[in-house]
Amino acid sequence: MIIVHHVSNWIDALNQKVGLTASWLVLLFTAALGYEVIARYVFNAPTKWVFDVSYMLGGSFFLLGEGYTLMKKQHVRIDIFYSRFSPRTRACIDIIGYLLFFFPLWGGLFYYLIPYVAFSWQMGERSMQGYWQPVIYPFKTVMPIGVAFLLLQGLADFLRQVQTCITGEPQDEY
Repeated sequence: MIIVHHVSNWIDALNQKVGLTASWLVLLFTAALGYEVIARYVFNAPTKWVFDVSYMLGGSFFLLGEGYTLMKKQHVRIDIFYSRFSPRTRACIDIIGYLLFFFPLWGGLFYYLIPYVAFSWQMGERSMQGYWQPVIYPFKTVMPIGVAFLLLQGLADFLRQVQTCITGEPQDEY
């Protein structure tokens, strides 16, 4: 069980670094939008690039922060009865949820994102949303990367839940 502890803590540390690094994208996102507001309303000179940059930065922040959010237990959870259960029962419920919903959904999405992103790179895809039509394949590459970090964090939590289900003792979390 010590291997489970080390693997889970390594994944936690990885998502901690990724999440905190991705949080800096919020500053860039805010700076771009602030620049657009000033350029548009003060100088009457709107930009062509802020729309594309804002959805790429915002999407990247969201995608790269998924694993971090799961690690911090900040995802939405309906907790009417769950908190009243014993740690072992909660762990068993979580295991079932991971096996029935989390891994199939996110694993399937990851599987289908790989050829989607590869095709985007092959064709040198550009955004058709804005006037300047920036390349979009680097942004699309963030999609499977973010999902991979989420899947890793799900694995770490799943391993902890299995250990809790076996021992009845809640496991250390990050």
